[in-house]
Amino acid sequence: MPGYRIGVWNTTEIIQMMSHYLQSENHRLQDAHAYVGLDSYAEIELHPLLAQAFAPSSFGIHREVGYPSSSMSRPNDAQRQRCDLVLTPIEGQALFDPIHEQRVQDKAVGTLFESFVADHLPDEGDVLPEDAYWIEVKSVGQFSYVDGVPGANPKYTAELLGGPRSDVIKLASEPLIRFGGSLVVLFSEDQETGPHDIAASAQAMIEHDLPIAVPVFESFPITNHAGNEWCTLGLIPIRM
Repeated sequence: MPGYRIGVWNTTEIIQMMSHYLQSENHRLQDAHAYVGLDSYAEIELHPLLAQAFAPSSFGIHREVGYPSSSMSRPNDAQRQRCDLVLTPIEGQALFDPIHEQRVQDKAVGTLFESFVADHLPDEGDVLPEDAYWIEVKSVGQFSYVDGVPGANPKYTAELLGGPRSDVIKLASEPLIRFGGSLVVLFSEDQETGPHDIAASAQAMIEHDLPIAVPVFESFPITNHAGNEWCTLGLIPIRM
């Protein structure tokens, strides 16, 4: 069968890799005597750090990947929804893109290559979208920076409940995604708050019949610059 088929991803392994790399970044900031900490990073600034976490592993990592199907007919790149991080089982593997393949077929209509292109299947070794692991990232803190000034985050509850929920809905609504989850990077003033509040967010999703599995967590202390002393990573997997 064309394409690369896999079994079930290990979410504990995935979150441990990301946690270990963020810990190393926290140590780097400490050694540099930085006046701000890990919790000062904008959400999008965490993406390359989380991607770098998989560099020493055998996994492949892709950023800003277009979702493999769409309600729109042949959406262009600007119109496509994109996923923050996508893992493939082996480094260097290409991720098969059905929408790109549809565009190629459209261009071939009426040419000598029409019959050849119409029969084209994923190359042997390409990773099918349903075999990759799709991760959407949300960052939230009890204390956050506004225009560079730290303070209590008045939107904390809304961000914690709304952001991951939207990501789960987006992932679960994609028919070609089987494996994935919402990664919450939560900065808090104590160790207990992160796992507790992410679990509460997950429980709210269950009560709204969203298809999620049991979240996995990793926590570590960070230097307190803004009021946060702990970072918790919570991965809320979708359940298909």
